[in-house]
This record gives sequence, C-alpha cells and structure tokens, in this order.
Amino acid sequence: MAALAISTVMSIPVQAQDEMETRHEIGITYGTVPNSVWVDIFTDVIGSMFGETQDNIKFYGPIGLEYYYHTSPLIGVGAVGVFTTNNEDAFYENAKIAHHTKSYLSFMPSVKFNWLRKNNWGMYSKLAAGATYTHFCFEDYENDRKTGEKETANDLFFNFQVSLIGIEAGNQHVRGFAEFGIGEQGIALAGLRYKF
Repeated sequence: MAALAISTVMSIPVQAQDEMETRHEIGITYGTVPNSVWVDIFTDVIGSMFGETQDNIKFYGPIGLEYYYHTSPLIGVGAVGVFTTNNEDAFYENAKIAHHTKSYLSFMPSVKFNWLRKNNWGMYSKLAAGATYTHFCFEDYENDRKTGEKETANDLFFNFQVSLIGIEAGNQHVRGFAEFGIGEQGIALAGLRYKF
C-alpha cells in the first residue's frame, strides 16, 4: 500500500510536465465580419445622408496572427495581430466621384482560458483588447476618370476580440480550430495553430 502511495505521488510531477510540454503556440486565422466592417458601414450610412452611395465593395480579411505562452494548463497570455482591408467606389447622382481604400492594422494583448483539455481536442475562451491603426486613401474621379488627386487620413482607435467559445482538434502539436464571438478577428473565425 505504501509503495502504491509513493508511486502515485512521484507520478504527479511527470503528469504535470506532460501537460505543459507545449507552452508556446502560434496560430493564423481568417474571420468574418470584424469590427472594422461595422465602422465602414457607419461611415457609409453617414455618407448616404449627403447623397453619396457606394458600390463594388470588396473586403479582404480579417487575417490574424496570434501567439500565446501558457503559464499553466489553464491560462495562456500573448497577443493578437489582425489585418483587414477593403475598397469601394463612391458615387454621387450616378456619377463615380472617388475610389476609397481603407486598411486596418490591429495589435491586441490577449489572454486565453483553456477550460477543457483532452489529448486530441479542447475548448477555450479568449479575450483581447488593444488598438487599431487605420489608413484611408481617397482617389478622386471626374467623369469616371482618375484626376490623379489623392487624399489620405490616418486614425487610431480602441479595438477588441471576445471569443466566447473556441473549439480545437488535432494532435499535441498541430490543431485546427474555430471560434465564435465578436471583435476585430470576426464573429466567426477559423485557423490553424502550432504548439511547441
């Protein structure tokens, strides 16, 4: 009986070490409907009040890159970077007056809570908050031809990502995942992560 108790106690550090074998993780994501899309919708609505409409709208992103260091099996701390861009043509009384290009680059410190850990899958939640740098470029048109004139503007605003539910599956080192929540990475996003 004493031998069983000793072997159990001695196995605890080994099990903890196995669980924390992969302290680092790097992931890449692609999402849908980030916060920056809502910013664009709001500015387009304001423009429509003055007779300006948009067409040929194209969105790219959000593309995200994230890193976490696991201080324990439950908690990972790190950061998320996200890039989103879109472009559109602006019209006034059916005449093309401008081409808009808008780019958003975000950096957000983040924390991840691994509340269910299994050998080949897990579930987690994530919270990130930081800032987004925006770059706007407006190319003027006259009679549907470029005038060569460009206006640019830059801005900085608070941004965030709250992923209420994240699900990952794979092996100890490589896992695919999907998340659902709200923020600059999107209301739904998917990706691939590498743990080491």
